[in-house]
Amino acid sequence: MRPVVTGFIITVAILVARVSASESPAVELPITVQIQDHSHVPPALLSSAAAVVTRMYETIGVRIKWTGVVRWNGQHATFDHREETSHAAIGQLTIIILNPKMAARGHVEEGVLGFAAVADEGMGRIAYAIYDRVRSIALELPINEADLLGFVMAHEIGHLMLPRGSHSTSGLMKSDWDIHDLERVDLLKLQFSEQQTAQIRSTIENEASRILALATPRR
Repeated sequence: MRPVVTGFIITVAILVARVSASESPAVELPITVQIQDHSHVPPALLSSAAAVVTRMYETIGVRIKWTGVVRWNGQHATFDHREETSHAAIGQLTIIILNPKMAARGHVEEGVLGFAAVADEGMGRIAYAIYDRVRSIALELPINEADLLGFVMAHEIGHLMLPRGSHSTSGLMKSDWDIHDLERVDLLKLQFSEQQTAQIRSTIENEASRILALATPRR
């Protein structure tokens, strides 16, 4: 499958789309996510950002199992709270937090806070966030840095489970933002649309079926 990069950009205005608690799916679906931190994000801040992601996905009945943080210092990696997952774990997604040099080498356009490698079909695997840009915006505006980082991470994880070109005109999956509008938005109240919720859950269910089929011995 050929991945296609899609990003989260601060440019135009934002609207809010909400799914009420009464519409939340009853059946909980799991995915696993690991963070690879190349940008030395403070551990407490990163933990708070992950909690934001967890809450956003809980509203659509998706349970995220965080499988630890890989922290990079040059060519060396350390593992924080690393957990082993079974070979049949669903998702196994990775969020890579880039440092400024990595973003520059990748020619990531100015204003892009995150992006994802979206598969032609099925579930993508890798999403990216650019921490120094998130921090710069949070310093300019009265926005909690952890909330903004968590929001960017949640947005990009969404792309990994949605079809290509799934940006919307409002809500969590809106792509184009006006930085001034962020002053008037409660990031934690932005949610997926009903259609996006159905698509994400379908992707996870299809992935679970694929894994089960691979794990079932043929007779």
